[in-house]
Amino acid sequence: MRKANTVERNQKLAGEYPGMGEAMKGYRQVLPHIEYQQKMALNVGDRNFELIYLKNVHSEADTAIWLPKERVLWATAAVGVKRYPNIRPFLTIPDILAAIKLMRALSPEVVIAGHGAPGTIRIFDEMERYYALLLERVGRMAREGKTLERIKAELKMPEFDDWAGKERFPATWTRPGGR
Repeated sequence: MRKANTVERNQKLAGEYPGMGEAMKGYRQVLPHIEYQQKMALNVGDRNFELIYLKNVHSEADTAIWLPKERVLWATAAVGVKRYPNIRPFLTIPDILAAIKLMRALSPEVVIAGHGAPGTIRIFDEMERYYALLLERVGRMAREGKTLERIKAELKMPEFDDWAGKERFPATWTRPGGR
């Protein structure tokens, strides 16, 4: 696993962004006291929380939180509501789609996305539609022999013009290895 949140990285960021240095004063990294692999159940009073590892959906350590009795799922930043995803270089669209499929299979009544208002499984529908169109359009352009630079310049996704985070759009499909 990459060391995404090391003290050194945080100190570097604090020097690069105005105001972050002040916000970081007194910061100390606290590592987890408990680790789990794929799933873990926590019982707090009469409430059951199921922690579910989501491989490579936003960071390297995303955990969905499922409350089975209440049928509520916190989906982390694996999905957002009308928001372009922030896909980092170590993430893949197949991993993200697999995580969405896993969460959908729980049949939640309420889905709480990492960003945006709580909703239903329709949040998953929108993200799957986005990725399907993205893969189809980029794939077609690649099969036509277009270069990555040309694809970047020509690719349009007008169906999602009302989504937030549009400045991240090119980052969602220009990863090394065609991910």
